[in-house]
Amino acid sequence: MGPRRLATTGGLAALVSVLIVLLYAARIGRRIGEPGVVSGLVVVLLVAVVAVAAWFAVVSARVRGQVARVARHRPGAPLFVGRPTTALTAEARNLRAGTRGLPPDCPDREHVVYAILTDRVELWVRGDDAPRWWVTLPAPVAAGTVRSGRRELDALTVRDASARLQLVPTSDAARAWPSRAHRAAAVAHARELLQR
Repeated sequence: MGPRRLATTGGLAALVSVLIVLLYAARIGRRIGEPGVVSGLVVVLLVAVVAVAAWFAVVSARVRGQVARVARHRPGAPLFVGRPTTALTAEARNLRAGTRGLPPDCPDREHVVYAILTDRVELWVRGDDAPRWWVTLPAPVAAGTVRSGRRELDALTVRDASARLQLVPTSDAARAWPSRAHRAAAVAHARELLQR
């Protein structure tokens, strides 16, 4: 099962589990005094919690594994988890670098890793043993935003004579579910490193 299908299946399983719990709770609300009803409700709630927790754990483990892989190849380099964008897909086609793992060939919770070295910034896509491509530093940095689902996320674009790279840093740690504060700190830290 591919990563997109796995994430979609996990999300659907979690949604169905929650709906079953709600429907079951509505049905038994009238029969709460009958034997076995409360224990049945507890079992259904536990199944729903386990399904949601398992999906979160799979996504988190995938992000940690991706960061660890890049760290083995680039020890000591600042690494940022980020979101893949359609601009990356367009640039990958332009450079003939392959679009596997980039939109639309990836699930919503897919991530990429950016490695910021002293002389370049690299894009690592999950499963790659080498950077997909990079931009040589120093390079001009343009700030902007990109839409991801219903949210707008801060984006940084760096460009050299041969390539362009759009960065949407969400965390400077192996974090799959960053808060708004983590995203803001990651963008500020990445901008600082790119403009040094």
